[in-house]
Amino acid sequence: MVGREALLTLADVSWRYEGSSYQALNHIQLQLQPGEVTGLVGLSGAGKTTLLLTMANLIPANYGGDFSGKRTAAEEIGIVFQDPETQFIGLTVEEEIAFSLEARGMDDDEIESRIEEVLELVGLDGFAERSPLELSGGEKQRVAIASALATRPKILLLDEPTSELDPKGTREVFALLKRLKQDSEMTIVVASHATEELAQFCDRMLLISEGTILYDLPTRAFFAQAGELSAHGIHVPDMILLYQWLCRTGRIRGNVADVPLSVEEMEQAYRLIALQVEVER
Repeated sequence: MVGREALLTLADVSWRYEGSSYQALNHIQLQLQPGEVTGLVGLSGAGKTTLLLTMANLIPANYGGDFSGKRTAAEEIGIVFQDPETQFIGLTVEEEIAFSLEARGMDDDEIESRIEEVLELVGLDGFAERSPLELSGGEKQRVAIASALATRPKILLLDEPTSELDPKGTREVFALLKRLKQDSEMTIVVASHATEELAQFCDRMLLISEGTILYDLPTRAFFAQAGELSAHGIHVPDMILLYQWLCRTGRIRGNVADVPLSVEEMEQAYRLIALQVEVER
C-alpha cells in the first residue's frame, strides 16, 4: 500500500542471514500509514519475525548478513517479542519500564510521569512495585507492551504476542491493542496465528511465505480469499468459511466477498437475509 505520509517504507528489501544460503526476505515492498493496524500471518519460518526485525532496524543493525534495498522509518519504533520474560531485566515493573527511559537520559520526574502514564494505558495501575515475573501471562505481556510504549513510539511491532498465553491472557492483550487503536491512533503491526482476533482488529492483512509477501489487502478482501489462505496453511475463521459455504450452496443470497469479520457482523448478515425473505413473502 502506498501513501503520501508513510511512517515506514521498505523498498525492494532483501535479506539473507550470515552463513545461510536461504533468502529470508525477498524483494519486500511495504509501507505503513499513520494509525494503520496491520496483521501479519504466515507459517513458522515464513519470515514474520525477520520482517518485524527489519521494520525495527534490528536487521541489519544487530545481525550479520546480506541486506539490499532501502528502509526509511519513523525515529521511534517499539517492538514486543513472543516471550516477555526474555525481555525483563528489572526487579519490579517500575524498573522494567524505567530502563529504556534512563538509557535516553530522561530526568526522574519525566520517567515517573511516563511510568504512570503507560501503566494506566495498559490497565496495570498499582503494579509498579510488583515483580514482573510474578504476574500472569497476560499481565507480563502488558508490562512488555508498556515498556515499549514508554518511549512514545510512532510504530508498535508485536511478534506473536499471545502465542504463549491462555484464552484469558489473549483476550487481555487484544483488548489492549484495540484500545490503543481507538484512543491513540497508533500504527501497529501484529504477527500472530490468532486470525479470529486479527480479523476483528486489523485494517489490513499481509501473508508472507518463504520471505515473500503474497497478499497485502484490506482485511475483508484478505479473508475473502479463504481458499487461497487455507492452501497456504492459514487458519480462516470458521464463521467466514460457514458464510461462504452458505453463499455457494444457495442457502443464503449473500456475496462470498462480503465476509463477516465478527460474530456481530454474522448476526447482522442473517438478520438482513431473514428480512429479505420476509419481504419477498
